[in-house]
Amino acid sequence: MFIEVNRIPPEGLEVAQALELEPLTLGGAPAPLERVRLSGWFRRSRAEVDFRGSVVAVIDLICSRCTAPLSLEVAGDCFRVYRAGRAAQPVSEGDLDEEDLALTPYDGFRIDLDEIAREQIYLLLPLKPLCTESCEGLCPHCGSDRNLAPCGCPEELEGKDLLTLKIPH
Repeated sequence: MFIEVNRIPPEGLEVAQALELEPLTLGGAPAPLERVRLSGWFRRSRAEVDFRGSVVAVIDLICSRCTAPLSLEVAGDCFRVYRAGRAAQPVSEGDLDEEDLALTPYDGFRIDLDEIAREQIYLLLPLKPLCTESCEGLCPHCGSDRNLAPCGCPEELEGKDLLTLKIPH
């Protein structure tokens, strides 16, 4: 869905939109999105359009400890400044400031709501998603799910790397 910039009135434009987005690609695998909602305000000045709002979505992920599937709700605020044209390239990394990081180029005519939502969802994802905070994960030695039952591996193996462990023959 797009917002036509020339249709944003002087007092601004409020959006509250449910979006149908394609799955994100995470680690080469699709991560389906459900109940994506973008809400906020667009305000137009002479050369720029500001967006302040929030994104909420449910994404299907895999637990980083036990590999069980999980559905995770992510939600967060976002702020973008749109300027027609291409993004200016900084001369050096020190030339970037917070406003430059929020600046997003657009074609001068319309802004893609799907793009705002997708970008924010990527930023809201945890680095290591967990099915529960207390997830025990998989045994690094036998591979069994320690959330279901203890695996029976000897305790002396706990915390040791099998590749460097010397086992007598």
